[in-house]
Amino acid sequence: MEEAALRVKNLSTHFYTPRGIVKAVNGISFQVKRGQVLGLVGESGCGKSITSLSILRLVPTPGKIVGGVIYLNGKNLLQLPKEEMRRVRGKEMAMIFQDPMTSFNPVRSIGRQFIETILAHMDITKEEAWNRAVEMLAKVGLPAPEKVMRQYPFQLSGGMRQRAMIAIALALNPKVLIADEPTTALDVTIQAQILAEMRRLKDEFGTGILLITHDLGVIAQLADEVAVMYAGSIMEYGSITTVFETPAHPYTRALLNSIPRLDRDEGTLKPVKGQPPSLLNLKEQCPFLPRCDRAGKLCSTKKPLLTAITPAHRVACNYPLSTVIQEEEVSYRELACTN
Repeated sequence: MEEAALRVKNLSTHFYTPRGIVKAVNGISFQVKRGQVLGLVGESGCGKSITSLSILRLVPTPGKIVGGVIYLNGKNLLQLPKEEMRRVRGKEMAMIFQDPMTSFNPVRSIGRQFIETILAHMDITKEEAWNRAVEMLAKVGLPAPEKVMRQYPFQLSGGMRQRAMIAIALALNPKVLIADEPTTALDVTIQAQILAEMRRLKDEFGTGILLITHDLGVIAQLADEVAVMYAGSIMEYGSITTVFETPAHPYTRALLNSIPRLDRDEGTLKPVKGQPPSLLNLKEQCPFLPRCDRAGKLCSTKKPLLTAITPAHRVACNYPLSTVIQEEEVSYRELACTN
């Protein structure tokens, strides 16, 4: 089995508010293997971004990591001193943030920020750092990279800022890359370039990638494994082919069936009924209970644990679906071909 570059076990991150406790991340476990991509998918507000911030120990106030362990190449990140954790960020583990505008310092040029990042982690000259930065900006498809180096964030479009941020994250060849919606605001041509660069990084350097996105087509195209997240918990976890072609959790099936398909008759789109639960003072029961068409008595009294149904497939459901492929379900191969 491939060695895990990043291992997360029983991670819980809560936000303490005057109204109560918001359980944004509620006891999740997963691993990112070297040279592979783990896709983390789910609806907005399910805890995907807070998971990434927890791994980097950047959870905003009043949030707090209240349980679990996070191992990066054998080191428990939650026990590292702050100064050592700063050295880990960028060099050993990099992140592509969801909002590129708030990720850059608005009063410093792209080049200055890029070079500062490289020099903080590499023993090279400023000229070498400049050349490395220009090379990376060109690799992510930015025209006139030397000009971009001298520009400020507000002078770039949203898509250009996104690509510049991706270039900085990839420049140091990190052992683990966390990509939070990396293809947002990018057209399909640039999206293909970014995904190709991420694929090169994992193949050439053995980088493990945690890819966070709502785009199931991107996951199908790039990921080796997928974790389906809902209301702060992981509902299903396994190989991309297994989870997408034979989903065992009702939420995973509903999520896949909500994707528009050209081979369906008009009006047969199947949205996921109902609304996600509030994460404020979340009850100890199955979080998908109010929206589930398979719920039983056990679901209201017991929160199901992520349990193996095959060696490569785990599900958190008291009444999992049959693993026989249903005719109406989206196939993994069809989904991958849409991107």
